[in-house]
Amino acid sequence: MRRVPDQWLSSILLNMYQRPAVSREEIVRSTQLNGGSVSQALRYLMDSGTILKIGELKSRAGRRRDVLKLNPEAGYFIAVDLETARIRYALTSLVGDIRFRWEQELDFGLGPDISSLLFGIDMVQRNLEPWQQSRVLAIGIACPGMLEGDRLVTAVNLGWERFPLVDKLSEAISIPVFLGASCRAYVLAEQGVGSARNTSNCVYVELGKGIGAGIVVDRRYLEGNRHMAGEFGHITIDPSSDRQCNCGKRGCLEAMASISSIVRQYAKLSGIAALDRDHRHVSEVFEKARRNDSIALEVLDTVAKSIGLGISHLVLLFNPALVILGGELLLGEDLLLPGIKRELANHLPAFWGPPPDVIVTSLGMDIGLKGSALLAFRNSLINADSLKKLTTPLTEAIVM
Repeated sequence: MRRVPDQWLSSILLNMYQRPAVSREEIVRSTQLNGGSVSQALRYLMDSGTILKIGELKSRAGRRRDVLKLNPEAGYFIAVDLETARIRYALTSLVGDIRFRWEQELDFGLGPDISSLLFGIDMVQRNLEPWQQSRVLAIGIACPGMLEGDRLVTAVNLGWERFPLVDKLSEAISIPVFLGASCRAYVLAEQGVGSARNTSNCVYVELGKGIGAGIVVDRRYLEGNRHMAGEFGHITIDPSSDRQCNCGKRGCLEAMASISSIVRQYAKLSGIAALDRDHRHVSEVFEKARRNDSIALEVLDTVAKSIGLGISHLVLLFNPALVILGGELLLGEDLLLPGIKRELANHLPAFWGPPPDVIVTSLGMDIGLKGSALLAFRNSLINADSLKKLTTPLTEAIVM
């Protein structure tokens, strides 16, 4: 089987990601490759089993056109989400469908050690057949904090400072490991399979144990110097506040509106001396608010106002058409979203017109896993070894 240029293969595979069906003519239009190049590359990918023919369409001229899709079983990815209060692992198909899951508890400020990460990675692939194991292409990891060179991680919420995560994992794992900032992975998921598929300008806001933003302008993700654009949680919301953030500043949005801040503020105003197990999770505060607990309602009103004010800064700076909210704080969507929208509108000038749509992610808590899988997929297309493994003929693949 004659090898074709990697860039042709990568362009076609990326174009077909998460599309249930596509014709040869649509691929020519969307990749802007010439028809001969597309035909040669498709023949190669179909012979290898990476692409499947699933039907035919009859054209006006009477010729039949092949209908194609990616073979989900042509490759697998391991997705890891380090942003949430639990570490989440998944094995996904080539197109990001989750096949196996595993979760580990994570205490704030205490990052997982490498052995526990390796255990979680092993748990989601231990039931694979040998041929499937040979098709695991890469690991994608959504990571909070600051990344240096896509290898070193500094994350207050994990207790890591310039931690060589990729190198540590690569010492024990032979497949490639790709890191991405959490909010970048999340907004990638929204662009690929979520609510932002048809939006050129959007902002994703993660509201959880930390607060961050993934910003897309003219369909380009905003990286910033040292990959640090979107450190939204550390804008100062209240300069007079005595609430200290984990970054060392006072009055940060994260200090006002993160999960741990909500729990601490409720405990303080309620006179709870210590956070026992019954008052350790934010869901307890939400449930009390739904039962009209006045202190819980007061805390959440302040949180909604802080978030709405913060989002107004993003809107004025980047003018998104869509703001997508995600994270564990959205367990209280019914309590927080109306106040966030109201406060956002209050802080936009009259000439601005109506505020952008503000919605909750449709991907739920899987958004980090979906984004990590897409991160791994994209990087595998530009990694020569991963692409070669993906396009090596399948011998025992299950045709889906």
